[in-house]
Amino acid sequence: MNNKIKINIVEMPQYIDSDSNETPDIFNPEVIDEVTTSISKGAQRSIKDILKFIVPNLVKRNILNPQQPIVNIRISGDGRNVGKKVKHDMITFAILDDIDNIHNPNYHHTVVLYPGSENYESLDMLMIPFRNELHELTEIGLIIGGINWIFNLYFSSDWKFLTICLGFNSANSLFFCPWCLISKKEMSNVNKEWSISKQMDCINIYNGHHSVPLFNMIPLDHWIPDELHIMLRITDRLWNLVLHEIQETGYFNDVAREIIVKEMNRIKVNFHFWQEKGCQTWSFTSLMGQDKLKVLQFFDLSTILPPTRARAIRMLWDGFYDLYMDIRNPATNPKTFKRNAKMWLKIFLTPSTGVPNSDDFVQGLYRPNDITPYIHVLVFHIHEFMEKHKKWGLKSFSCAAVENKNHQQVSQFFRKTLRDEGNGANRKSAIVQILEFENRKLHYNINDSQVTPKMIKLQV
Repeated sequence: MNNKIKINIVEMPQYIDSDSNETPDIFNPEVIDEVTTSISKGAQRSIKDILKFIVPNLVKRNILNPQQPIVNIRISGDGRNVGKKVKHDMITFAILDDIDNIHNPNYHHTVVLYPGSENYESLDMLMIPFRNELHELTEIGLIIGGINWIFNLYFSSDWKFLTICLGFNSANSLFFCPWCLISKKEMSNVNKEWSISKQMDCINIYNGHHSVPLFNMIPLDHWIPDELHIMLRITDRLWNLVLHEIQETGYFNDVAREIIVKEMNRIKVNFHFWQEKGCQTWSFTSLMGQDKLKVLQFFDLSTILPPTRARAIRMLWDGFYDLYMDIRNPATNPKTFKRNAKMWLKIFLTPSTGVPNSDDFVQGLYRPNDITPYIHVLVFHIHEFMEKHKKWGLKSFSCAAVENKNHQQVSQFFRKTLRDEGNGANRKSAIVQILEFENRKLHYNINDSQVTPKMIKLQV
């Protein structure tokens, strides 16, 4: 397999980009040390090599039709936080037409892999061969089995990875939206309509686009936000707003923290607070996706808020949960979603009424300044993506499988005592081992073998 799908090693600049604001995904000190000492090398596989291997099988399974030789490819990227200083970054592609396997990590094929910094410069250097191949695929196609196949490309990732690849500002910038012309100053005008208005062929005339997009062969309306991160980041916002409210009212004490932990235990979520040494602020457990959904659905807000306030915020949370379920449902009507999202935003921005400190005063919910980029996309752009890509459904662009794949790779292969019997300098690069394993796995998947390639067993 390694002769059919070659693995190329690339020497990289040796520097580390530390972002203390990001929570580590990998804590194992042995894994962190191994990844850190591997930052000088990256690896690549050819998308053409992989396509030549998998397309005949997709034809055999009646996923692709030689009479209509069109292949829809979804490209994704992900970076794992290994400790606080290093990322383990990967670029993958999957065949959208193979819809039954789009959520299976084994069907997202790695084409670029490296430990180091998640930044434009590193990705730009490592993806030169990959980008050249993508240009060729979109401009002239690829002959496989005597048929010239045509390719439609899509891109999906979390916000940070997407904006890096787009050569665009970060989410906290004045001009923050990759798809429309809104600025932070216009967030308070919730009555104005925003739509996908930028064009890839003139992308750098728009404010905030500082570099050439790494995937400029993909139309901008094919750059699709990850529905998983929409849920994760908006849930984070809603939860943090509640905690901030408790802190502002002066009730964020040991009793309140104990009540929150007990309520989390009731809904089967592992959660606790702590203070770092010499720090006055409280940190708390960073929850995974399924736990965040439990909090969104089942956390009893009346345990920490007055009844009227708890009911108002619960209605907001329930409304967002319903919107998230609608995003994942391919049968959702885009126009209905747009209307419901706009209504949810109005609830989010419910103003206070009456005179403060009087009997008729009713506290509102949140301010326009509390709207985040993900909320903006939820309200103004998700319905557009639903309409444009209803053939696939937005759930097909979820990055959960890619994140799962990346986490598995780091956890399973960057363990020096488990690789090549831990034999010092004779150990094979973990980067190479990962891609060799993918080659073997691809061989078994294509040939429908009942025998799977040997996986490294962790002893944790």
